[in-house]
Amino acid sequence: MGSTKQEAPSATVILKGTQIGTSTNMQGNYQLVIPYDTATLMFLFIGFKPLKKKIVVTQDTTILPPVYLKEDCTLDYFEQKHVELSFISGLRYTPLGGKIKALYPFLIHTPHGQGHLRAEFSYQFGSNNFQRNATLAIDNAFIDCDNSIDITTDYQSVRLGEQELAYTRYTAGATYTGKLISRTIPIYLAVGGLSYSNKENTSIRTGVEIGANYPLAIYLSSSHSKAIRFITTGRIAWWQDYWQFQSSIETQIKRFSFKINFNKLSQYTEVNTGIGFRIERRYRVKH
Repeated sequence: MGSTKQEAPSATVILKGTQIGTSTNMQGNYQLVIPYDTATLMFLFIGFKPLKKKIVVTQDTTILPPVYLKEDCTLDYFEQKHVELSFISGLRYTPLGGKIKALYPFLIHTPHGQGHLRAEFSYQFGSNNFQRNATLAIDNAFIDCDNSIDITTDYQSVRLGEQELAYTRYTAGATYTGKLISRTIPIYLAVGGLSYSNKENTSIRTGVEIGANYPLAIYLSSSHSKAIRFITTGRIAWWQDYWQFQSSIETQIKRFSFKINFNKLSQYTEVNTGIGFRIERRYRVKH
């Protein structure tokens, strides 16, 4: 059954259009008397899609080839149309700022996706310094029982006036979660461009970025019924002459979110902290 090719004990085998049927044994084998030259067998097993198989019966037909069932599943989406407003503070260069994030679920409906539009924009400033960040993404652009893909575009711009340092970067990438790599750890891959300038020179480079998200939990009871859950993110970008390292840890407690972000690119290093409040409308969609 499925991709693992394990036996399916107690699966039901029925001769279509009749009351003739049987069940498989612990090894997934069955015996069935078929009174016709041609017949259609139906194979039923909980958690798997029903399968119909047409066979031709001859005097030499005693053993039929194996039948493989495909897993069946229902995807439930518990999504909220929401806007989140955050206060952000950079510990070195940009102590004041804010962020707005909006999620519009189920904007795209396809047989293999329920695309959620996500848009984010933040602005921080300090003494002759600023940083801007923007994200436009379609979450769950493709999804099935084994895989999901999110599509993301990012913009980031930083200027430090006293240091005469500035950079702007653009990336377009995708986040994959699934059986090919990991069902629990989303893997991120992107390509993009970087414009970087300091007192000595100005350069424009292309590059790649890879990363992963890892869920963590702190359990507040021995029964694991209560927990504070975190999402940690790590990304490394290679811009030919420069390396960039970014990481963050974020948690959601009811409608409040808390986040710490670290960003380093060449001579630029910043740590940002943020607290946000979510205004949401909740509903459930089944796919």
